[in-house]
Amino acid sequence: MTGVTTRQSSEVLVFPREIFGSIFSLLPWNSIQSYLDEIERSFSWLSRSEAELSDDVVQAIPCVVVRDNADRYCVFRRIREGRSDLRGRLSLIVGGHIDDTSDRDCFQTAMLFNLSREIGEEIGIRPKEPPRPVGVIIDGSSIVASRHVAFLHEMAADEVSPSAPEEFTKRSKYTGEFMSAYQLGSRRDEFDPWSRLVIEEYVCPEGVSLNPRQSSFL
Repeated sequence: MTGVTTRQSSEVLVFPREIFGSIFSLLPWNSIQSYLDEIERSFSWLSRSEAELSDDVVQAIPCVVVRDNADRYCVFRRIREGRSDLRGRLSLIVGGHIDDTSDRDCFQTAMLFNLSREIGEEIGIRPKEPPRPVGVIIDGSSIVASRHVAFLHEMAADEVSPSAPEEFTKRSKYTGEFMSAYQLGSRRDEFDPWSRLVIEEYVCPEGVSLNPRQSSFL
């Protein structure tokens, strides 16, 4: 069943958990075509409340990191409400659920449509070109974390205008600040789980000593 059926606005795009199985990593984009093909064949729509409790499907989250011309990455401070592993953490991730496709029935088209919307809503940028795909983040640290899979992209910008108070706090000096790879690596323990994976496996994979990862439930 694909996303061509009539949906309520509270529904989000999901796909079977078994597609990625027990993977706990950031998979490079050039290695995931077979996964994307399977998602195109099997994605569906589910109310967000049901998706947040399901152990059978996961929610697709298109997202982006922002890099400036000096190869620094934009940092945000998350609000102190919400999931315990995200509260008050620093983050590199801007994005959200796929919950609006304007009648599109292709996963990748829907993903880019929603990503563009999120970038505009959360950091005030209207990309002239689609952000460059980087990879897929699967966080297997807990069953709650694993219910969301990040489809990571990168875009260039020298400044942002954060405007998502439900996600990021403007009161923090870090929201909108750009940090070098060295700064990110030295402070990675202050970041949310997805951002730590981005730092360790994409931004500075050669310069960070990795902690062993285990998925106790997959």
